[in-house]
Amino acid sequence: MLGYLARIEAGLAFILKVAAIIVMVIVAIFTLGSASDRYIYDTAFNAYDQIAQLALVWLTFIGIVLAFRARTNIRVDLVDGMLPSRLLAARDIISDLAAIGIFGVIQWKVWRLVEVGAGQVIMGTPFSSDATFLALAVGSAAAIAILSIRLVLRVAGWSAPRTADGTGPEDQAC
Repeated sequence: MLGYLARIEAGLAFILKVAAIIVMVIVAIFTLGSASDRYIYDTAFNAYDQIAQLALVWLTFIGIVLAFRARTNIRVDLVDGMLPSRLLAARDIISDLAAIGIFGVIQWKVWRLVEVGAGQVIMGTPFSSDATFLALAVGSAAAIAILSIRLVLRVAGWSAPRTADGTGPEDQAC
């Protein structure tokens, strides 16, 4: 069962990584398109910046989840070297619980923003502002899923199989 949970978490992380790559490509294309349109082509299309900004918002919230998964999120590690491993494990559990709580509040509140944003068109695009808030909704839902699975695995004492070089999934960069 725990191995199955770990595979679900790894699959979700893979989907998020692919989505992050796709969104980065969209940001690059529309940023380059904006510059080339402004200085070379001068077409009537004027939504390059809006689409690039929307993609950047999605990239931000996908990236937050990937950073939490890889344990590379910003944190204060001043006392990490002084604490015994049991206290570090307790700190990690408390940190994951706090993050799940914060993302839960975001998940609870964001749907009203999605509803309000549905009526606000982003000029020059086929999108409305709900697409921006959906990034927050999707990101917080993915964070809750990944952190919850990690918490269950951590509390159960499950550790992922290591590769030949001694690294595990938590050692892999995003």
